[in-house]
Amino acid sequence: MATITNANLAITVDSAKKTARCVVTAKVFFTNYEMSEMREGLRFVLHCSLWGQDLGMWLNPDDFLYSYGSKHFPDATPTSPENVVFDVTVGVGLLNEDWGTDEVYGLLTLKNLYTGNKVKAKTNVVKRKF
Repeated sequence: MATITNANLAITVDSAKKTARCVVTAKVFFTNYEMSEMREGLRFVLHCSLWGQDLGMWLNPDDFLYSYGSKHFPDATPTSPENVVFDVTVGVGLLNEDWGTDEVYGLLTLKNLYTGNKVKAKTNVVKRKF
């Protein structure tokens, strides 16, 4: 099954504009078999979303903050690995999900559209007050 590695979230805040640029990067590795099958019609879709981390898991689940547009594979130049970038600028209020310091991470989900199997990867957690 394909894998997602090097998942990273970087957030750059522009205080004057009250915006935050949120960039998620990662590498998606496909197996040789998957690469071969993609030439025959196998497709994958990669979703990425931002979440606010909360403690307590089942008592207080993580907060959904934002969903990026999806990426589809194979693309025009299929390779393994695929370097992916999700980039958006949002208002800082969107990332302000706690009373004090906020903890924001990205979640990547790769779905095999034939089998329905999913692979997930979580980025680093960015901690700061938004």
